[in-house]
Amino acid sequence: MAETTQATATTTPTSPTSGTETRVYRISSRLIRGVLYLILTVGAIVAIFPFVWMLLTASKTYGEHSQRKFWPVGLTPAPYVDLPADQKLTVDLSPAEDWHGVASSFSPLMEASIPIREVSPFVAQELEQRDTSIPFNVLILASDTTDDERQNYDRFILTVDSRIIEQFSTRIQLGEWGGPNYGGVGRGRWGPHFKIVEATSEQLVIEQSWNRLHMFFGNYITAWDEANFAKYTSNSIITTALTIAGVVVTGVLAAYAFARMEFPGKNVLFITYLATYMIPWTVVMIPNYLIVIALEDFFKELLGISNTWYNNWTALTIPFMVNAFTVFLLRQFFAQIPQELFDAALIDGCSHLRFLTQVVLPISKAPLMTVIILNGIWAWNSLQWPLIVTSSADWRPITVGLTGFISEAGAETQLIMAGSVITTIPILLLYFLTQKQFTEGIATTGLKG
Repeated sequence: MAETTQATATTTPTSPTSGTETRVYRISSRLIRGVLYLILTVGAIVAIFPFVWMLLTASKTYGEHSQRKFWPVGLTPAPYVDLPADQKLTVDLSPAEDWHGVASSFSPLMEASIPIREVSPFVAQELEQRDTSIPFNVLILASDTTDDERQNYDRFILTVDSRIIEQFSTRIQLGEWGGPNYGGVGRGRWGPHFKIVEATSEQLVIEQSWNRLHMFFGNYITAWDEANFAKYTSNSIITTALTIAGVVVTGVLAAYAFARMEFPGKNVLFITYLATYMIPWTVVMIPNYLIVIALEDFFKELLGISNTWYNNWTALTIPFMVNAFTVFLLRQFFAQIPQELFDAALIDGCSHLRFLTQVVLPISKAPLMTVIILNGIWAWNSLQWPLIVTSSADWRPITVGLTGFISEAGAETQLIMAGSVITTIPILLLYFLTQKQFTEGIATTGLKG
């Protein structure tokens, strides 16, 4: 009997059909996996392309963007190789003649001329294509902006063989680097740069160099200076920090109440509160604005204080310190905390507030980081609401600064993209520093166990 069983076990045949089905299954699974990887790769390329285009455009000159050149010369070695040596110059001033569009000055306008015999290889190539020969002259117009009865020149305009202001000209202050627009080539970005280190009524002491920092980061420097980004950035940092602080405080308290406390109508109130998140922002924008104006009038009439809400940080932050999504996210996480922890804390005489601050919050770093990142992005990118509740640059955020490069003559896209890169950097840094907690907060929210 044992021999029969053993023979049966050893002689059981393997079906050829099952082996074929296994190979077909493996091939089909690999094919499906390859198609999925291909779709994900294409999706990633499509998603990252706008960011790559923004970076490339931020390095282009106005002419490169107008001519739709894909790769900017600023990201090639062409402008930076074989540059002539730096030098220090002393030039004599003489009375200015026939300058058109001259700004006001408290002293007689003076001018100087610098003969340019060497330029960077890239500029030489571009000038040759425009039939502009070397050498040429850089004209400097000196003006005095200080009303102190002294001839102390501190503002200068640089042009190339022209006394017409704003036609290939650049304004600089004493001690600042700048260069004229060399025939429109890169708006003066690639040619020799000048810094006037000393100015008297008789002569100028000038450093001539090739400012590589300006050559590479020219659009970023111009965007930062022209759009008053220093002021706008500080405004954005303050309003974003205040908004995040308010959202965290109100969100944590409300989420804990919905998750751990019992009171009549809790579920109905939570559903109603969560439903407010479904209302589009455009629907509540006008009511919020009317409330801000009413509060502004109330404080002005009652206390005689103006701009307590309108054109102030209060209107930019307080309406966004309560967020239904934040409450929902934290409530789902707080609900996962075992009841045994609260029972043990209650036995030790722990109140709800102490349990929240000493037990719940230390183990809720992941969802809290998620709340900080999401609300930080929303507050930082706000544009429409700040334009409505502000009338000056006193409290306007950095996003409003980007609109300064759009005029009736057209948009300076390269500066807009450079400004966009500047506005994106803080958010990217915040995300990279907290991405682990952010992904954990999204992955664990709402899970039980």
